[in-house]
Amino acid sequence: MENSSIMECIDMICDTLPQLRNALNLTQEEFSKVIGVSRQSVINMEHKEKKLTRSIVISIVSFFSLRYETARILYEQGLYDNDFVKNIGFSEDILFKIHEWRK
Repeated sequence: MENSSIMECIDMICDTLPQLRNALNLTQEEFSKVIGVSRQSVINMEHKEKKLTRSIVISIVSFFSLRYETARILYEQGLYDNDFVKNIGFSEDILFKIHEWRK
């Protein structure tokens, strides 16, 4: 079960990565520096040509979840219903507290 939820999380992140970067006006180069990978790795992620480690996935989810603009996008995509994301500490309830959203 955990493996499938990680894969689901990775797919969602890779599918929305350009949109998430654009929401924060980040180039591939700038984003690569934030998460500690090469620009080519970001390109490969966006084309689903790179396998992501757990630590990279956690870094990406954390980075985008802590920013209002991108957290909203990921919330609307249903990322916070994912078991892996919940297990790393980003449940809907936490997200609503971080960003002071109302249900």
